[in-house]
Amino acid sequence: MLARRYRLRRNKDFQSVYQRGKSYGGKFVVLYRLQHRSPSPSLSKMKLSRRFGFSVSSKVGKATVRNKIKRIFREICRRHRTELMDGSDIILIARSKIKGIPFRLVEEDVIKLFKRAKLWTGG
Repeated sequence: MLARRYRLRRNKDFQSVYQRGKSYGGKFVVLYRLQHRSPSPSLSKMKLSRRFGFSVSSKVGKATVRNKIKRIFREICRRHRTELMDGSDIILIARSKIKGIPFRLVEEDVIKLFKRAKLWTGG
């Protein structure tokens, strides 16, 4: 489970990333990224960490399907959060093609997007 402090929860945070962030499209996922300003001593540790938000439209499927996709996204982010740069808000949005796709393929697509967005520091 991805800890609560690593999640975007407020609508205001999502809107900020959508409006001021940059987007990257993959086969099954769209990634939005908003880099925080350069770290200053006054910012708290939480502000410097990376935070994740997940969005799955009702066009993808019913609630059980959408919840499963969000669980997949959370697990991918939990596994790879140490390999990502600090100081970004990241939103993963599921495309309608994602339904029924194995975890491994979704994970590969998300990692490619992390690399394209220059968030990836791992191997």
